[in-house]
Amino acid sequence: MDYINMSCGQTYLSPRALKYMGRQTQQAIYYPYYYETEEQTVKMMKKLYNTKNDLLIVTGTGTFAIEMGLRSTFEPGEKILVINTGIFGEVAKCIAEIIGLDCIEYKVDYGEPIDLEKVEELIKNSKPNCLYVVHDETTTGAEQPVDELGLLCRKYDLLFVVDAVSSFGGLDVRTDEWGIDLCFGSAQKCINGPQGIATISISPKIWDKIKKRKTEIDTLSLDLETWRRYHDVKVKKYHEWWKKGGDPPKFDYRAPHEVSLPATLVWGLQGALEDIFEEGLENRIQRHKVAGKAVRAAVDSLGLERVTKDEKTISDVVTVVRLPKGIKERDFREVMLKKYRVVLANGEIGDDNVRIGTMGISAAPKYILPTIAALENALVHFGVKVKKGEALNRAHEIFSTFEFKPEVHNE
Repeated sequence: MDYINMSCGQTYLSPRALKYMGRQTQQAIYYPYYYETEEQTVKMMKKLYNTKNDLLIVTGTGTFAIEMGLRSTFEPGEKILVINTGIFGEVAKCIAEIIGLDCIEYKVDYGEPIDLEKVEELIKNSKPNCLYVVHDETTTGAEQPVDELGLLCRKYDLLFVVDAVSSFGGLDVRTDEWGIDLCFGSAQKCINGPQGIATISISPKIWDKIKKRKTEIDTLSLDLETWRRYHDVKVKKYHEWWKKGGDPPKFDYRAPHEVSLPATLVWGLQGALEDIFEEGLENRIQRHKVAGKAVRAAVDSLGLERVTKDEKTISDVVTVVRLPKGIKERDFREVMLKKYRVVLANGEIGDDNVRIGTMGISAAPKYILPTIAALENALVHFGVKVKKGEALNRAHEIFSTFEFKPEVHNE
C-alpha cells in the first residue's frame, strides 16, 4: 500500500466495494440484475440504520441528501432549531437559510458538550417545528447525545433531523429507538464505500408533512417524492413487471425521465455493506471504540491538545488535535504525506489543527501504529520534544485488550 489513509472522508474502499465496482456493466439499470442489487442494498442499509422507516439511496454526497431532506420537508418561513457544534452544523444552518427557513441557532463552542437544559429552553422560547443536530461532528471530534435529544423532541412534538454521515459503520445509530424522523448517511466514511452516493431514512411523519405542503417544491432532483417514485416504481414495480410481464406500471411523474442511480456506486455500497455484516456490526463498533481510545492515548502522550476532551462527548471515529504553536496544519500534513506517506484530514476549524480518522478499515493497529510513529517523527521534524516510543507503547497496551480479525487484502 502506497499511503496510509487516515482521513475523515474518501476513506479506504472495502475489499468487496473495490471488487464490485470493477465489474463490467453488462446490463443496464432497467434489468433484473440491477433491480435485485438495489433492493438488497436497501435492506442492508435499513439494518445498518436500525429502522423500519422508508430508506432511499440517492445520488450525491451527504450535503445533497441534507438539502434534499430539508427542502422537501419544510417550507419557507418555518422555524428550525439547529445545534451547531462545528463546521457541519454550520453547513446545516446555511442550507436552512438558503431555502428560506427561519433558523434558530444554538452555537456550541468547539469540542464542548451540548447543554440539554439550554436546548430545552430554546425549544420553549422559540417554538421550532424541528430540531437538527450532527451526530458525529468530524471537524471537532465530538459525538452528540442523539438519544437524549430524541427524548426532547418527543416531549415537545418536534420533528427530529440527524446528520449521521460519519456515524454509520463506526458508531451505534438507532434511528427508530431514538425517534429520528430524517436521518442522513453517506457511503464514503466509516462504511468504506464510494463517494457520490447517500442514504436517507424517512419516517411516516415526514411523508405526512410533505403531503400537506401548501407550496409545490421547486426542484425535481432534490425532491424526496421524486426519489420515492424512482425506488417504488422504477425499481420495485418494474422488477415485478419483469417477472410477471403484461403492461408496464403506470404512475404520475413531474418529468418524462426523472432520476436514477449510478449502478457502479450502488455495487460499491452493496459490497461495503456485505463486508460490514460479515465482520458483525457489534464487533465493528467495538473495534472503533478500541481504535479511538488508542489514538487518544497516543496523542495525549505526545503532548497534543485534543479539541474535544469531555469523555461523554469524544468520538471514536475521529480525533482532532491542536498542533504546537507556530506549526500550520498544511505544513504538518505535507511532512506526514511526503516523508511518512500518511494522509491526515485537514483542519476545518483553523490552521492549527489536524484530524485523525479511524473510519472502517483504518480503525486497526496496522494503520494506527505507523501513523503514531509518523506523528512522533513529524513533531520532532518541527523541533518539538517528545518522549520517543511512549505513544506507541500506550497504543499497544490498548490494542492488546481486543482481538483484531485478520484483514482481507484491500489495496
